[in-house]
Amino acid sequence: MMSANVTSDDDDDGTGYEYWSVMDSVLFCFTVITTIGYGNVAPRTFNGRLFVILYGLVGVPFTMLAIANLGKFLATVLKSWTRPFVRCARRLKRRLCKPKYTTKEKQRLMEKESRKPVKTKTVDDDGSSDGESELDEEEDNTSDGIVLFIAFILYIVIGSIAIAAYEPNMDMFEAIYFNFVTLTTIGLGDLVPQSDTYLVITLIYCAVGLALTTIAIEIAADTLKKLHYFGRKVENVANVQVWFGGKKISMKALVKNLGDQFNVPLDELETLNLEQFVDNAIKVQEGELATLRVR
Repeated sequence: MMSANVTSDDDDDGTGYEYWSVMDSVLFCFTVITTIGYGNVAPRTFNGRLFVILYGLVGVPFTMLAIANLGKFLATVLKSWTRPFVRCARRLKRRLCKPKYTTKEKQRLMEKESRKPVKTKTVDDDGSSDGESELDEEEDNTSDGIVLFIAFILYIVIGSIAIAAYEPNMDMFEAIYFNFVTLTTIGLGDLVPQSDTYLVITLIYCAVGLALTTIAIEIAADTLKKLHYFGRKVENVANVQVWFGGKKISMKALVKNLGDQFNVPLDELETLNLEQFVDNAIKVQEGELATLRVR
């Protein structure tokens, strides 16, 4: 066991070392492989420090992989639970917010629609068309991020209430502070679990919380990325590298090969403004343009 040869900073015998308890060792090993590293106890012997190096080299990658997979699993579960309710609320809002037309306005709209070419629509079992389904998918990405972020906040608050109830050295605010510092792997070490009875519960809570933290960080990173590129003009599209299964191809080469596949004349491919094309394609995706087809 770690407690047999790894020691802390406190003096106990003539050697200047105090051997750890089993719970100290368990907490230390957990903070090593999760990279939290409280630092309240640390090895001072050569054998102890060598063990930490070897243990960390093996344990950290496997733990990070396990936490990432757990985070994806939790995200999938939360989405499957909340998405039906979110979609139902969204569709109800659309129906309530539909504009009301007079009889004359309805007739004009019907005459206008009758002049347009007939478009086929695939209707799902729930009555939604392809257009509505695509819109739902786009809005799902935003609502999923909000739901997952709210779940992360609630997890910290609820966990703080529980930890404050059984940890003798933490009140509610200190428990929130401890959870934030731990789940973000800052690990200052000024507050650490003291209750040996509930240590296993605390470690399980932290492990699941670390998985939720990876999701929250990804959401925050995506939001900051959108803010970073907000309002910027699309540039240098031709040289953008698109990855497919570990291999990449430039956007220019991809469009050229696509044109060759459908026998598009070379002069049209050479004069194609990729920046304008991508900008218009984004507008179609966002509903600002109906289609890129030339009528």
